[in-house]
Amino acid sequence: MKDVFIIAFSAYGGPNMHLALYQKRLVEEKKYLTTEQLMEYFSLCQMLPGPSSTQTLMSIGYQFGGRVLAFLTLLVWVLPAFILLTITAIFIGAFQDQALGYLRFVQPVAVGFVIVAGVKMVKKSVKNRQGYLLATMAFVVTALLRYPLDTWVNMKTPWMFPIVLVTAGLFSFFDFKGTVQKYKPIKIKFPWRSLVTFVVIFILAGVLGKVSSNPLVILFENCYRFGTIVFGGGNVLIPMMLEQFTNHIPNGASEPFMTTGEFLNGVGLVQAIPGPIFTIASFTGATAMKGYGIMSQVAGSFVSTLGIFLPGALLIFFVYPIWSKIKMHPIVVKALPGVIAASSGLVLAAAYLMLLPVGFNWVIPGDYFYTNLDMVAPVNIVQIAIIAVCSVLLFKTKIKSPWYIIVAILCGVLF
Repeated sequence: MKDVFIIAFSAYGGPNMHLALYQKRLVEEKKYLTTEQLMEYFSLCQMLPGPSSTQTLMSIGYQFGGRVLAFLTLLVWVLPAFILLTITAIFIGAFQDQALGYLRFVQPVAVGFVIVAGVKMVKKSVKNRQGYLLATMAFVVTALLRYPLDTWVNMKTPWMFPIVLVTAGLFSFFDFKGTVQKYKPIKIKFPWRSLVTFVVIFILAGVLGKVSSNPLVILFENCYRFGTIVFGGGNVLIPMMLEQFTNHIPNGASEPFMTTGEFLNGVGLVQAIPGPIFTIASFTGATAMKGYGIMSQVAGSFVSTLGIFLPGALLIFFVYPIWSKIKMHPIVVKALPGVIAASSGLVLAAAYLMLLPVGFNWVIPGDYFYTNLDMVAPVNIVQIAIIAVCSVLLFKTKIKSPWYIIVAILCGVLF
């Protein structure tokens, strides 16, 4: 637990950086496992929905102490970011006007983070023409068919994301061109309890989220659904949250949980705080409850964090004991490349949708059709310049992500 706690306070930069920290601390220094074991766990978690670096760490905990240690590992890993992001969201909610002024330069920096993440994910994950086709399909459906082309085709639904991922997986499975090792079916004793719990919670949360007007219930359902369908890490989570929390009005409410600006502040701040990107749910949960008091904000952060991490934990409890038996199954081998390629397209779609409100000026806020552009000054030159500079620096330098946010906040305070 001590080693996990130390890693949790230095874990900036997303799954790849987290993996490097695991290698240094857990493999090279402590020799808890070999590099080969670490990479196999990481490969397993790349094939599951949920936070891959978190699930990798849980798998290591499972190896040494079963479910109890795996759960404690998750708790220690998430706790620092949960606390810091919850406190930050409460502070911003209490001093909203002043805080948002200080954070105005965080939003374009956050857009730069997502642009670079999307481009890097495409370069790393897409290997052939089929992959580029699926990434493009995901971008068109979730970005262009929303703005500006939804005049003709209405794609304003958060369910487009799982539909896109499932379609990409099916396309990849039936059009797979590689080779698959011969799979010999063998008898497996499945840990059904974890899978049944996973499915039952998914169904109950979906039903209650549909009929309930309680914001805590709705937040849990939203986040549990995200944790169930997200492949490719935290950057793929961002477009789903952006769509759900800033464009859809929950039951019993008169407006969405938060504005695009508030959400973008969370995207930027999570880059400055150590831990998994999935802990953005802690920020969004607390922000969504900002009108209900501090205790409700803490509750919103808690249920959102629980919802986003619980599916991945239950899947690890189900899959880890049988991983060696199923990792070469043809369905997994054939479908996964398509899902990952489409996920990279979703990240680019998030960058596009986040760029619209930040980089351009609109006559009616939130209406992102070209006819609604402010023709006197359509482009927000300062914000576009910040996005461009930030993106170039992220590509060309090794400056750690927290420094971008610190500089952005300082500029907001000084200027």
